[in-house]
Amino acid sequence: MEFDKLNNEKFIYSHSSDELIKILYDFPGQFKKAENIIRNIPLEFEKEYKNILILGIGNPATTVYRLMESISLNNIRVPISISSSKELPTWVNSETLVIAISHSGNTREILNAISEVAGRGIKVYAITTGGRLKERFSNNKFVTIIEYSEKLLPRMSIGYAYVFLTDILADAGLLSVKGFHEDKPLGNAWDDIENELLAFTKELMPEIKINDNIAKKLAINLYDNIPVIYGCNKITTVISYRFKIEICATSKMFAHFNRIPEINHDEIEGWEMDQEFRRKFIILFIKDNNTSNAMLKRIEILKGIFLEKDIKYEEVKITGENELVTAFKGLFLAIWTSLYLAVLYDANPVSIDLVDSIKKRLGEK
Repeated sequence: MEFDKLNNEKFIYSHSSDELIKILYDFPGQFKKAENIIRNIPLEFEKEYKNILILGIGNPATTVYRLMESISLNNIRVPISISSSKELPTWVNSETLVIAISHSGNTREILNAISEVAGRGIKVYAITTGGRLKERFSNNKFVTIIEYSEKLLPRMSIGYAYVFLTDILADAGLLSVKGFHEDKPLGNAWDDIENELLAFTKELMPEIKINDNIAKKLAINLYDNIPVIYGCNKITTVISYRFKIEICATSKMFAHFNRIPEINHDEIEGWEMDQEFRRKFIILFIKDNNTSNAMLKRIEILKGIFLEKDIKYEEVKITGENELVTAFKGLFLAIWTSLYLAVLYDANPVSIDLVDSIKKRLGEK
């Protein structure tokens, strides 16, 4: 059977997957590596900020912004927004904390935005592996570069970007939770996240057979369908977004995401489409320990409607000690699931040919 290949770890490792699997095995260590980097970078803040602007496009910027906005433990004290274009929001001024995130350092829109901000004499904290960003701004007194050198797919560097962002905001007095420090015991314990993800890896790795591997089971259920992933609160919506990103980028399959109850006001009507189209889709509901009874009721109602419409659906519950652990376990599951889906589709999970083609035509590569 075509799914038997997921029980053959040698086949999985040989299927253009070895690079991504190595990244996944190393991923839990990103948090403390990032903390060791940023604790050696002097961060100076001369004022109280009234708002935060993240300059970022694609990933990791969009994922870490959604995480920062969604995790209630962070208790961000001022409004936070993200901008993915070279034009700055009209409200940006000297009381705005500006943080740029560009893994490659070559994203044209972000480079232009940094230039605009620094040109106004406003400080920018830039998270990057280098590239043109480092070349252009390393000697600019208004730009502080926070550099990590590990070679990763951009979307796989969310551990680094999240820790850097957390520490910047905390040091600026805008966040009540601090990254892990022995002398700051009230902060996030990055060890806890690392240990949870290491334990989760042992449940998701290629050596674990289909019957005991939730990522492989999900991949089989999603295979040969167009996935539509629905979250039901802030955390599960971030996870749903990440499932969409990973399925598109890793599995080379189109996917869509949204949030309940938002879909109940417009998107639900789209499922009145002809049965010929409906049979191509599968719904994936993402739940967690904080999913309310009211939301569970909405999910049950939707499941009933989808049954009536003969639309396939699955559901998965992500659990963790707190919101942060739950979120990263969900993101981790999304990556492993998309990897196994890539194996089933015989797709290269690390290539991004169309992304590279666009960048080349724009002169970014």
